[in-house]
Amino acid sequence: MQAARFAEEHERDRVAAMIETKKPKEYGAAVALLSDLKTLAERDGDTEAFHRRVRQLRELHARKPSLLDRLDRAGLG
Repeated sequence: MQAARFAEEHERDRVAAMIETKKPKEYGAAVALLSDLKTLAERDGDTEAFHRRVRQLRELHARKPSLLDRLDRAGLG
């Protein structure tokens, strides 16, 4: 279980790094990874924490309409 948590934290760090590049291709990769993390959260019954993190991510990057649009299209609202 600890290994799974560590992997999840690592993936969240990767998402943040991808978004910080401000490159549309990286936004797409970040959203794909977030979609995978959402699936894992649903499997583990931890969707509330996942959605909280996505809301925080949206607030932090509120001035990036391309990213927000990709999140919306992926159902990561």
